[in-house]
Amino acid sequence: MTVTELAAELALTGMGVRRHLDLLESEGLVEATDSAHHGRGRPAHGWRLSAAGLEVFPRRYDAIALDLLEDISEHAGPDAVAGVFARRTDKLVADYEAALEGRDDLDDRVAGLAQIRDDAGYLAEWSKGPDGELVLTENNCAVHRVAERHPAVCSMELNLIRRVLGTDVEVTRTAHTMAGDAVCSYCIRPAADG
Repeated sequence: MTVTELAAELALTGMGVRRHLDLLESEGLVEATDSAHHGRGRPAHGWRLSAAGLEVFPRRYDAIALDLLEDISEHAGPDAVAGVFARRTDKLVADYEAALEGRDDLDDRVAGLAQIRDDAGYLAEWSKGPDGELVLTENNCAVHRVAERHPAVCSMELNLIRRVLGTDVEVTRTAHTMAGDAVCSYCIRPAADG
């Protein structure tokens, strides 16, 4: 929409709309576009939601994912659902490993992993525990609705983290939202020699 259209719709002045748009643009929620030309003169610039702005509004990804998983289970059986989770894990491992390439230090890898998980909606953070172990905490479960009906997704998530961090690292889940904990938390330390 153009500033004029927004001003009419919102019962604001053009200047008021521009102030709001400037703020929303600085937060990455809207972007300027060339508007479709309506009549004579040069085309007006329009505004639209950015990709980040679209994500502010409710989405029903979980509903479609659940429907698809139920259909797969009904038509091909539970093993097919497990296969879907396994393929998804393989893809995510490849994506995560590419994103963490060049991060050889365990602290740096866990920090990078926390950022990847945070970007994916898990509100992830990492810290050092009292014994020097690293702790990855996910304050939001981005797959909660799916995990309620398909608990195997939780095993997939743990497997993903273990595979990405490597065989020389021990990863233990110490808190689990599906078990009633407030967060999912993972204790990460170098694997014991032996």
